Amino acid sequence: MNRNLFTGLMLSLLLALPLAAAAFAQGTPQGTPANEPAPAGSAQQGAGAESAQEPATPPAAPATPSAREPAGGPGGPGAAGASAPSSVLAATDKSFIHDAALGSLEAEELGRLAAERASSPEVKSFGQKLADDHKQANDALKQIASSLQYEPPSRPSSHAKSERARLEKLSGADFDREFLDLVVKQHQKDISVFERESRRAAAPAGLKSFAGSTLKGLQDHVKMAQDLSSKVGAASPGRPSNSQ
Repeated sequence: MNRNLFTGLMLSLLLALPLAAAAFAQGTPQGTPANEPAPAGSAQQGAGAESAQEPATPPAAPATPSAREPAGGPGGPGAAGASAPSSVLAATDKSFIHDAALGSLEAEELGRLAAERASSPEVKSFGQKLADDHKQANDALKQIASSLQYEPPSRPSSHAKSERARLEKLSGADFDREFLDLVVKQHQKDISVFERESRRAAAPAGLKSFAGSTLKGLQDHVKMAQDLSSKVGAASPGRPSNSQ
C-alpha cells in the first residue's frame, strides 16, 4: 500500500474518534441521583399499587331498631299504646258498683220527688238531703269505677220508675208515709251490699274505702226516716241489723 494513503487513513481515524465519543456522550441519559426524591407520578403509582393489594373495608350499615322495641321507641306513641290495665276487676266488684249506682240513682230521684211533693216540711227537707247525699256518693263512685275501667249504670232501673209512678199518685200524709217506708226498705238492702264490700279483703282499696265511708251515711238515712215516720204517724219500719 502507498505510504501516503495509509498515513492519510490513520489521520482520518484519529480525527474521527473524538467526534464519535462526544456524540455518544450526548445521546446517553444521565442517571438520577440516589438522594433526589422520586417524581410525584411514581409515588402516586406506588400508593395505588399498595391500596390495590389491600381489601376495601365496606361502610358500616345504619343501625336498625330492634324487633322487640315498639314503634316510636321507648316512651313514644307505640309504647304508650301498648300499655294494658294492671289488673282485671272481679265480678263481685262489678256487681257492687252496679248495685250501688242503681241504689243511689233511685234514692236521688225519690228524694227530689219528696222535696217537691211531701206535705211535711221536715220530710221535704229530708228528701232534699237524700237527693244531695246520693248524688255526691254516685259522683264519687263514677270516678272510682272509671279508674277501674268499668262503667256503672247512668239511669234508674225499671223498678225505680214504677215506684216513682206509684208515689206520684199519692198526696199529703199518705205520700210522706209511703216515701219514708220506701227509703228504709231500699236502704236496708243497700246497707247489706255496702257492708259486704267494705269487709271483702280482695276488693280494690278505693272501692273498699268508698263502701265503708258511704255505709255510715246510709245508716244515718235509715235512722232519720224512722224518726220522721213516727212523727207523721207511720209505723216505724225495723232497723237494719249491723250483723248483715
